[in-house]
Amino acid sequence: MTAELLTVAEVAARLKLSPQTVRRWIRRGTLPATKIGRKEWRIKADDLEQRLGEPGDTAASRAVAVDRVLALRERLRGRTFDLDEWLRESRHQ
Repeated sequence: MTAELLTVAEVAARLKLSPQTVRRWIRRGTLPATKIGRKEWRIKADDLEQRLGEPGDTAASRAVAVDRVLALRERLRGRTFDLDEWLRESRHQ
């Protein structure tokens, strides 16, 4: 039995995400992958499906939301941030 191996670009295309997001998931251990050579990664299609759950499950959208929150946190690191002010501004947009 041969498992289908996907490239980072293929996974990104399937999930409609950027390859950078897929690599970030690999670094964090969110998505199991095997390193091929010095820079290339391969992801088993079965691992991807298992990680995302059933079709119609919102695991992919939850993972994207978490990734966006973490990216925002990185951008705001070291800055003062008033949550109440941000909420007021976001409601008026």
